[in-house]
Amino acid sequence: MRHRGRLVLLCCATIGHAQVVVNEVLPVPPTGEPEWVEVYNGSDTTAELTGWWIADLRTAVRLPPLRLPARGYAVLTRDTAALREVRQLPEGVVLCELRLPTLNNTSDAVILRRADSVLVDSLFYSLRWGRSGISLERRQPTSPAWSPENLAPCQAPTGATPGELNSITPVPSDYQLREFRLSTPTTVLVVVENTGTEEQAGASCTLWIDRNHDSVFTADERCWQQGVPTLMPGHRWQFTIAVDSLWAAIPEGWYECQAVVNLPGDARRWNDTLRRRFYRSIALPAVRINEILYEPVPGGAEFVELVNVGPDTLVLEGWKLHDWSPSAADTVCVPVPLRVPPGGFAVIAWDSAIVGAYPQLQTHPGFVLAGGTLTLNNTGDVLVVRDPNGVVVDSLAYTPEWHDPVLSSSQRQGRSLEKLHPLLPSAERSSWSSSAAALGATPGEPNSIAVPLPREGTLTAAPNPLRLSSEERRYCVLSYELPFGRAFLTVRLFTEEGAHVRTLAHALFTASTGYVVWDGRTDRGELVPPGIYVVLLEAEEAGGGRRFTAKAAIVVGY
Repeated sequence: MRHRGRLVLLCCATIGHAQVVVNEVLPVPPTGEPEWVEVYNGSDTTAELTGWWIADLRTAVRLPPLRLPARGYAVLTRDTAALREVRQLPEGVVLCELRLPTLNNTSDAVILRRADSVLVDSLFYSLRWGRSGISLERRQPTSPAWSPENLAPCQAPTGATPGELNSITPVPSDYQLREFRLSTPTTVLVVVENTGTEEQAGASCTLWIDRNHDSVFTADERCWQQGVPTLMPGHRWQFTIAVDSLWAAIPEGWYECQAVVNLPGDARRWNDTLRRRFYRSIALPAVRINEILYEPVPGGAEFVELVNVGPDTLVLEGWKLHDWSPSAADTVCVPVPLRVPPGGFAVIAWDSAIVGAYPQLQTHPGFVLAGGTLTLNNTGDVLVVRDPNGVVVDSLAYTPEWHDPVLSSSQRQGRSLEKLHPLLPSAERSSWSSSAAALGATPGEPNSIAVPLPREGTLTAAPNPLRLSSEERRYCVLSYELPFGRAFLTVRLFTEEGAHVRTLAHALFTASTGYVVWDGRTDRGELVPPGIYVVLLEAEEAGGGRRFTAKAAIVVGY
């Protein structure tokens, strides 16, 4: 029978509750393990079971000579040698080999009768109330088996407890670590419960982070410890820890973490420990969007390329891309540990057709077909990159106008948007233009229109001279360094004679350093003629009133 969605055990005896009971059963064992039934003698005297019957709903088998000590266990199975190979049985358990009736994988009964056929105990099980490979245990051998509070699947890590106290049987001293997880991107939640039958004191909780990724937790990897207050039976204590207090001086990435509650005299150590994988987010992520193909040719596939601009190798497992709506239908997730070295590329696609267009991706270490679906609109869309904690790493809102203006709408099809340099701001239109590659895109490779950044100086330009022929790069990056932390920036371009050519930035709020891109065009979108041009930078300190001015010359040729 089914009761409240849990396994129901039916038990009856001739007088009161049986002292010899069916205490545990494994009807669907893991591969290599035989089926078995555990019998427990709850009396203070040895029980003589010789000639008793063990049966299911169809067949019955007599037990061989068998004496079960007081408070002792007997495990009945068809193959004792096979059971010993997979289970380390406690010393003193009685192991009995016999032609045990075959237990059904769906539902069945285990019946124990005396030699004179008098019913001693019976247990009905259904795998709807348990799990394959996990034994079904009795909570209290002296309580009625039909009680819904007296049954459950085994909770021990081994999945069964043949020959020993059942994992769900209460003991006086037992603290259990119930939860260990990120409750928010910035806090860790730990929950401890007194699952014993008596009040306990003197416990503590300790956390470790496997900093060197060797799966061994050492003393120098201990990051936090705190005492646990005295708890009454059934009571819980929970607390949260700020992630920043745990992650000090640890690079971004995945880490295995361990939490342990330590109670002196704890009878069940196996439920004291939980291990979890957490992702370490950082304030300034080292990943940037570097290339986007949002309008492939018919039969092609969209992709997004990321680049690692930091000094450390990153593992992008669990990272997500989404458009304006981070719903499941508009999101893709990196399903594997994708390792991206410094300066390396990660190409994320969600349609296998991409391999037909770019065969080199089949062997590219940074290529992955991500789970989920994402559609990048041809008329413009938002693209957001998040780490596994949901922290926004990079984002932008592109439009078709980000393409080179000389291209028609039909020429843009199958051609990606490439960034001029990974360090340029992704959200700025001036940081992007159309790919000049023969295939229309460069997934997993340096961008075809990439330009170097100026290396030093208050206001410098590169490349300089700037050549505007179609075979050369037509973009110049201006680098500035201001004498104050925050400012409103205006950058204008003039001819050598002083005629205004282009406004590159107007009252732009900026930090002390940054970049501005010039594509060799006027405000009207026309390419400038060869000559010498002067860049005038003017900055006004935000909230301070100080001003700063700098000039630089750019030589333009063809």
